[in-house]
Amino acid sequence: MTSLHLAPPRQLRNTKAGPHVPGLFSGDEYAAVARFFDERPALAATPLVALPSLARTLGLRNILVKDETERFGLNAFKLLRARFAIEQLLAEHVIRPGDTLVCASEGNHGRAVAHTARAVGCLARVYLSESVAAPRAEAIGAEGATVVRVPGTYDDAVRLAALDADANGWTVISDTSWEGYERIPRLIMLGYSRMVDEMVGAMPDGWRPDSIFVPGGVGGLLAGVASRSARLWNPPPQIVAVEPASAACLQVSAREGRPTIVPGPFDTVMGGLRCGEVSPLAFDAAAPLVDAYIGIDDSWAMDAMRRLARPSGDDRAIRAGASGGAALGGLLATLSDPAAAPLKAALALDESSSVVVIVTEGVTDPPLWHRVVDA
Repeated sequence: MTSLHLAPPRQLRNTKAGPHVPGLFSGDEYAAVARFFDERPALAATPLVALPSLARTLGLRNILVKDETERFGLNAFKLLRARFAIEQLLAEHVIRPGDTLVCASEGNHGRAVAHTARAVGCLARVYLSESVAAPRAEAIGAEGATVVRVPGTYDDAVRLAALDADANGWTVISDTSWEGYERIPRLIMLGYSRMVDEMVGAMPDGWRPDSIFVPGGVGGLLAGVASRSARLWNPPPQIVAVEPASAACLQVSAREGRPTIVPGPFDTVMGGLRCGEVSPLAFDAAAPLVDAYIGIDDSWAMDAMRRLARPSGDDRAIRAGASGGAALGGLLATLSDPAAAPLKAALALDESSSVVVIVTEGVTDPPLWHRVVDA
């Protein structure tokens, strides 16, 4: 199953790079992110990996993987933004060592918050929906966090975490925004922009991808990547959001023109993308900048996991989890699924095209990875 939404012709194609580019952040804010990471050389960039054999197989010029499988020694991209946001809050004295940091998670965000909290001397409390796989929960507990299981979906965990934090004076570290809670999600999205700067640093001068396929979720990564891309490149790459077809809250919201809830439960192995409610702040920032939304069946993500783990030719092997394989799965569906033919045509994907796919996580659920890759 593949569901598709193409954005209508919009202002992005007529936007000139510069200070008035749409998006959440100013040039000064992007400069602050650059200084933060430049002053911390231990927080090294993740690689941009070329897969020429796969590109030839799929009829493209280049496929480049932004490989987040070992970000800062962990196996998911979310440590990038958690580290930036939490250290900014410490510097501003919004939080202090010894405080309790609270979040809801499907796994990766919780581990990132727990890891960073321990590093800066804070406590962590992570709320997980009942569908989160045991290995993900165990990894969070191993970082010293208190794990709280919540009946229902990720969105239910978000609400309970916020209620408990308010009742106990704890600080919520969430990339999902709501009325009155926008400062921290904004910092988190700003931290994501570093990923695009790392891509630029790994590319030849003057080169840009034609398209970037980005996992969706609540929209934070999508907004960060789309906003930074719009400022750095003129014209910017085409941005494609990839979601599970059963949890395509960004696609549904784009069709409706406003944040719209997709009710659960969500039947997908892409645990990190098992979301039914967008972040309003992220959605509003991303909507003018995203070219298309594609919802994919699990089979596409699992195909991507296998292709990454057991590559052809001299391509480097990448051990990606199901959510990590989503962006490549979206590209595979776009190129191969007749239902996605309009998207392939709109993006003009052919032998002259260079595409970046963001692989957001490594093997966060080993039993699932082995079942998929060894099948």
